[in-house]
Amino acid sequence: MDITCRWLSGFLALALCGCGSSSKEEAQDDPSTGLNGASAADVAKARAYLVQFTAENPDRCFADFGLDDVQLQARESDGSGPGTPPVRVVVAIDGSGSMAGRIGGQTKIDLARDAATRFLDGLPPTVEASLLVFGQQGDNSEAGKARSCAGVDLLSPMSNDRARLGAAVSQVRAVGWTPLAAGLAKAEALLARSSTRGEQVIYVVSDGEETCGGDPVATARRINSGNTLAIVNIIGFGLPSREAAALKAVSDAGGGSFVNVNSRADYDQTFAQVREANRQAANAVRHSNTIASNAVRTSNALSSAAVCVSNIISAESVRMSNDLSARAVKGEALPFDRIAQALLKKRHDAMELRLKLYRSRLQGNELEVRRTIDAEAKAVR
Repeated sequence: MDITCRWLSGFLALALCGCGSSSKEEAQDDPSTGLNGASAADVAKARAYLVQFTAENPDRCFADFGLDDVQLQARESDGSGPGTPPVRVVVAIDGSGSMAGRIGGQTKIDLARDAATRFLDGLPPTVEASLLVFGQQGDNSEAGKARSCAGVDLLSPMSNDRARLGAAVSQVRAVGWTPLAAGLAKAEALLARSSTRGEQVIYVVSDGEETCGGDPVATARRINSGNTLAIVNIIGFGLPSREAAALKAVSDAGGGSFVNVNSRADYDQTFAQVREANRQAANAVRHSNTIASNAVRTSNALSSAAVCVSNIISAESVRMSNDLSARAVKGEALPFDRIAQALLKKRHDAMELRLKLYRSRLQGNELEVRRTIDAEAKAVR
């Protein structure tokens, strides 16, 4: 009879393998196994008897798999990133007529579209984003004011579809007045309840203060301290000091930051900081997701192995027990039944030990990979 032997850690063999040992060695087993004093002939018969119940190879329980490393972006600038990676972002662009003015040879609305595109493209793919424009109705005359102040348009709903967002950016126009408070309220409605400040962010791109009678400071304060705990950041274009102060008051109430861009150099510096913020956010998401994924894969593998081993042990024990019981009822009890039971227990003990070693190896691998990932994340901060 040719039965394959499998050794564990250089010393453990499955109990049903002869492994080339002599009959004398087989008969003189550890007393705790119940085989001590058994004749070589009875041990051989018991082994042959057990084959019918132990055909399943436990190797299938112990699958090998690789763990993921993480690909992180290196630092490009000295900007500081957010303490909390964003989960949802709303970009709100001012569609007032004054956005047709120019900074550094480009219109403010062109810079706003470019800013929105660059910002959205830099977000981690897991972050949901939305785009709206406020004031892009009517015109900037008194006759068109009512329509413009009521004009808050959702150009792209909350999603991960960057292509849709990119297409929506091109629809932004410089048309009317500045209903900033209404734009913030619309942005707030797109967000969800949150228990962590900073998971949701509103980015406003504007060149002026509220002109429709709303209270953007109160609205921003409600957004930051209410159910969404969102942060309101504002990028202003070419604002005089009074209007800049007004918009800074809005961002302060929203727990965010305000930047006034007066030149192309200011613009480039601002978006270097935005890119750095996005880089850190993306790295934080990748770092967290990779560690979580590896932990889940390891846990699933260990659970599957434990269930697999348990099922094999249970099935083999039941099959042999049923056969021995049936033989006993018919008066055909085997003289080596205790030896067979001891050999089966030895096989099952070997499986349990193998499971323990497998668990230790997989958990050790996961810990080692996690330390490597943590070190990589620290190196690119």
